[in-house]
Amino acid sequence: MLREPILHFLFIGALLFLGHRLVAGDPREIVVSTGLKADLERQFRDTMGRAPTAAELAAALDGWKRDEVLYREALREGLDRQDATVRVALAEKLRTRAAQPSAARAPTDAELDAWLAAHRSQYEAPLRYDFEIVAFPRSDPAAEEQRSTYRRALADGADPRTLGRPIEGGNLTRDSLAAKFGPAVAESIGSSPLAAWQALETQDSLLLARVNQISGGLPSREAIRATLIIDWTAARKKQAVDEFVESLLAQYRFKESP
Repeated sequence: MLREPILHFLFIGALLFLGHRLVAGDPREIVVSTGLKADLERQFRDTMGRAPTAAELAAALDGWKRDEVLYREALREGLDRQDATVRVALAEKLRTRAAQPSAARAPTDAELDAWLAAHRSQYEAPLRYDFEIVAFPRSDPAAEEQRSTYRRALADGADPRTLGRPIEGGNLTRDSLAAKFGPAVAESIGSSPLAAWQALETQDSLLLARVNQISGGLPSREAIRATLIIDWTAARKKQAVDEFVESLLAQYRFKESP
């Protein structure tokens, strides 16, 4: 019987199995470390707001053992490869881990300035002009004289609300001003000094206009620091994840099945 080839095969197989167990250990042996118990105790404290009793900690450990056994059996049966939801969750966990080092460091002021300059369009708002306009229709032959009189009164310190003419106000962008009053007026208002009445003209009217306030534009770094840090950190995380994924892709080969 000792010469039978099947006995030789079984003997060699047993040796290989024993050698694998000695090197790799029993795949169904699960180590319950003191660190695991401490982590279960911490989770109980966080949830319940107090330390667990011995019975409660034992129950938590029993629950962990059941979940761990089910998890390992699922892996052994390849369920992680068959379930798209599990695949996505595991892939996302790797992405999260790859992004963690990038989130640990706060950006410097120079890095925030560079980010703001490179992504100006994300934060810049169109300039808006808070203005007042008094119109003198060209259809009135005395329009020029009326405007001159009105302007002298303003120069003498008169309140325009007391001078008997309607005052049109608004808060518009330059494009909106151009659509309403024409490009020339929009350009003049856009370059006018604040709080100074300027003589302007349209096809239909002679105007006096002043700009009271300008808003919009590119905010300062300090005004939007919190937003800049969030965006800069998110971009750093994405870069780290992209680089991590590319490094993994380089280690694998894909081939089409026939």
